[in-house]
Formats: sequence, structure tokens, C-alpha cells
Amino acid sequence: MLEVIFSDSAAGCLKVASGNGNYVGGVSSAIIVGKNGDDQTADQKDIQKMISESEERERLNWGKAIPLNIERKDILCFPLALSTGDITEDGIGKQRLSALQMLVSIYPDEVMRASQDMFTTAQKSFEELLSRVENGESIRVWTSNVPDDACGLCWMIEQLKHIGFEHLDITCVRLPEFHVMPDNTVVTYSGWGEVAPHQWGHLALLGQKLPADYMHGLSLRWQQLKKENAPLRAVVNRRLVSVPETFYDSFILQELDAEEDEFMEARVIGKVLGKYSLGISDSLVAIRIEQFIKDGMLKAVTHAGEKDPAYHRILKKLK
Repeated sequence: MLEVIFSDSAAGCLKVASGNGNYVGGVSSAIIVGKNGDDQTADQKDIQKMISESEERERLNWGKAIPLNIERKDILCFPLALSTGDITEDGIGKQRLSALQMLVSIYPDEVMRASQDMFTTAQKSFEELLSRVENGESIRVWTSNVPDDACGLCWMIEQLKHIGFEHLDITCVRLPEFHVMPDNTVVTYSGWGEVAPHQWGHLALLGQKLPADYMHGLSLRWQQLKKENAPLRAVVNRRLVSVPETFYDSFILQELDAEEDEFMEARVIGKVLGKYSLGISDSLVAIRIEQFIKDGMLKAVTHAGEKDPAYHRILKKLK
């Protein structure tokens, strides 16, 4: 079975989750906050106790993990950011590369080079997807209401329609609104990249076979989105729709209004992403803020370092 996913970070989690339920240890850390709300240096014993408790919880979770029994070579990742930019072409071509390069343009040059490698890998994965599914292999696709995931599912179905929906064996695992952990704590996620590796097996039980008629509907939805070819796509009332490039501006402007005349751009971006759970990238917010600068609403007071994202700077309000 092929495992299809639409986020590079989520693919990394899934690869760790493929460890067949074996405990995966790692570095643990703890932040101790003083009674007055100030960060203080805590007693080393307290820190060690918290780290030990954290590691014990991890062992417990891995002990109750449900093995996925998958091979890493079967994980196909398509981090194509399909909710952004031109989507009129079939497959994975130059238009998609241009959209990805636009999103990573706020990062240092090495990230741009890494994005090219990711794009090339996605093209190879696409060839493998077509080849193996045409030979009758089944798919498990991991998706959610994050715009890129929702777009990815529709896009994938459209690419496979020539095989015939009645011949496709696709299980869809949707990220739930909440999840109860083995220790009975309840967690919510904004994307698959936030899911701990030991929980993927539990969530896999939520998978449902996609009926042919449903896949036909997803294909038609993608065809309509391609025809509209809006700058952005978003999930509104659980439906994937075309939206203008200004769609998220109200959220950004609300956080800008709460800032002083001079402020750190990175802080605003962090608030937008953390507060509203829009399922979008920091790049998209940064690009909109850059447009505000071009429109004369803001100006840069400082500039980011060569190895930092462009939004690591101080901005000033002009209007």
C-alpha cells in the first residue's frame, strides 16, 4: 500500500511512525517558570524530574502505539502548496515550481535550493504513484482541512481519474477535530505535522474507503478550481473554495492594529498562525505584509540577516 501525504513535516513524522511501534527516544527539555511569571533557573533536580516524567510518558505512549507496518519507501510526499498560485497545468510542472519559489523567496538561498530538491523528489514520487496505482496498488492518503491537504486530495484524485474511479482502492484518513491520548489527555491538531509518531497508528483506524462517486465529486471540484484558477484556495464551512489573495488580510490587520508603531514582523506572523489556526504558512503571511509595505502602510526599520527569513526585521506603521 502506498502512503500519500502533502506536507514535508508530516511525512517526516510518518516515517518515524513507521517504526512498527518501537520506542523512539530523543532529547527532552523543560522550561521552568517562576511564581512571579519570570523565567528562573530551577533546581537541577526539578528539571531532571520533569524530563524523566516526559520520557516516561513517551515510553507509555509508544508502549500503547498501534504498529503501522509500513515501509518508508512506500511513503510518497507531495509538498506542493496547491492552495497557492496557478493550478491550470496537469501533473507537476513549471507553474507549480514557480508557485513554490514564490513562497520560499522570503528565506535564505539554501532554502531555495532545498525547495528545488523537494520539487524534483515530488516529480519522481508522482511517476511512482502513477506506475504503481496503474498496476493495481492501493493507497492510503492522509488529509485534513488544512488548505494544502484538501487541495492535495482533490488534485491526486484528478490525476488518477484515467484509471477509472471504480478501479481505485483509496483509504482516506482525515485528521480529527480532537484526539484522546492513551493517558486520557485530549489534544487538538492544526495539521498532520503536529501529530506525535506514536499516535499515527491510532488515527489510521479512522480511515475510510472512498466510494467511486465520492472520488468523482472530488475530481469535479478540482476541475472547477482549475477553471477559476484563483490566487488562493481555502476551506470555508468545510468546503474547498477559490478565494482572493486578500482573503487572510483581516486576520493580519487585526494583529497589526494590536502592535505599537514599531514592532517585530516575526511576532505578528507568529500570532496570526498561532491564534487563528488558518492552516497556512508563514510565507503567505509574510508575502501579504510585504504587499502592505508596497502599499505604503508600513516601512522596514531594520533588515533581516543573510541567513534569516526576510521577516526577521522591525517594521513601522505609516498609516
